[in-house]
Amino acid sequence: MFDSLDILRMAQSFASHAGIRQQAIAQNMANADTPGFQARDTVSFNDYFNASGNGRAAGPEGALRIDPAPVTRSPDGNTVSLEHEMMRAAAARQQHETALGIYSMARDMLRASIGR
Repeated sequence: MFDSLDILRMAQSFASHAGIRQQAIAQNMANADTPGFQARDTVSFNDYFNASGNGRAAGPEGALRIDPAPVTRSPDGNTVSLEHEMMRAAAARQQHETALGIYSMARDMLRASIGR
């Protein structure tokens, strides 16, 4: 029943994208001192949503990419900036909270429509 509601599929995909992005950020931060490590980020949500079949949950394979424009590059080739990753983490958390808010509002509207 709920799979046919586009807003719920989009919210699910939005939350999934935020989770994959948080995973990439955690890997970047864990490898901040690894020589030659290239920072990774996710593709845009629009690209992720279109590639995942308009809302069907897709895994991280194909959603992650090496950051094409790194903020910094250390002499050993590492492109991770901890400050930039912290900003990305805050944005990913906000994206996830937005998805949960949309999901919650849709749930409340469904409850109201059935009279509960």
